[in-house]
Amino acid sequence: MIKDFFSLAWSMRTRLILIWLVVVLIVLIRVLTMQGLYTSSCLLVPMSLEQVDEPAQSGLGMSSARRLLSGSASRDDYTLVGFLESRQLTDKVIDEMKLKRELFPERWDEDDEEWVEAAGGEPTAQQARRAMAPRVDISYDEYTTLLTLRVHWPGAARAREIADGYIEIGDRLLRDVAIAEGERRVEELRREMSQATVSDVSVFLAEEMTRAVSSLTSIRARARYGFRVIDPPSVPDMRSWPPRTMFMVLAGLITGLVELGVLAGLYLRGDVGQPTGGVPERS
Repeated sequence: MIKDFFSLAWSMRTRLILIWLVVVLIVLIRVLTMQGLYTSSCLLVPMSLEQVDEPAQSGLGMSSARRLLSGSASRDDYTLVGFLESRQLTDKVIDEMKLKRELFPERWDEDDEEWVEAAGGEPTAQQARRAMAPRVDISYDEYTTLLTLRVHWPGAARAREIADGYIEIGDRLLRDVAIAEGERRVEELRREMSQATVSDVSVFLAEEMTRAVSSLTSIRARARYGFRVIDPPSVPDMRSWPPRTMFMVLAGLITGLVELGVLAGLYLRGDVGQPTGGVPERS
C-alpha cells in the first residue's frame, strides 16, 4: 500500500513541485514587501513615588501619580506600569513627538505639510492610540520588579528615540503632577498658618510646612522621579519583524503537508490511478 502511494506521488511529482514552488514564491514576495520593524527595548526599575503628603486627618494620603491615574491607592510599581500604558501618557508622547504623521503616512502630505482631507484628514486621538498600541509592549516582572519597555518602529534610530521619549515624557509628567500637588499643599499650609490663632496649632503647621517644603525640594532635585533606567534604549542592528526565515520554512512545510494530505485523499478514494492506468488494489 505504501509502495503504491509513493508510486502515485512520483507520477505527480512535476505538478506537486510546481505547486510547492509557486506557493513558496508567493510567500517570499509577500514577506519581502512587508514593512520591516526594528525593536528598541530598555529595562526600568519603578521608583518610590515621593510626594508632599496630605495630613492624616484629611484622609488623602495617596500619591499624585495615583490621583492622576485612578484616584485609588496601590503599590507604586503597579501604579507606574499602569501609567506607562495609560491614555494620558500615550497621547502626550504622540503629540510631543508628532507620531501621527508616521502612524498615518497616507494621510500626511509631506510637501505641503498638511493633512489630506481626501484621505481622511487628521486622525483623532483615539485612532492614533489604536494605531500606537501594537507598536509598544510593556511588561512587568513581579519577582525581579523589572519593567521592560519595547518599541517597534520602521526605523532603527527612531525606535530608540521613541523609547527614550516614553521614559523622559513619562518621568516629567509624573514629576510635574507631584510638584503641582506639593505647591498646592504648601499654599494651603501658608493660608492656615496666617489664620491660626493658637500657638500649638501654629507650631504644628510650621512643622508640616517644613516637611512639605523639604519633600517638594527633594522631588525637584531627584534626577529621576518615576523610573531608574537599568538598560537604556539602544539602536537595534537587525529587524525584529517580519521573521522571514521562519515564514519561509513554515510555508514550505505547510504546503508539503497539504500536498501529502491531498494525495492521500485521492489515493484512498481511488480517483487517481497508477502510472500504468490502474488503481492500486487495497487489501
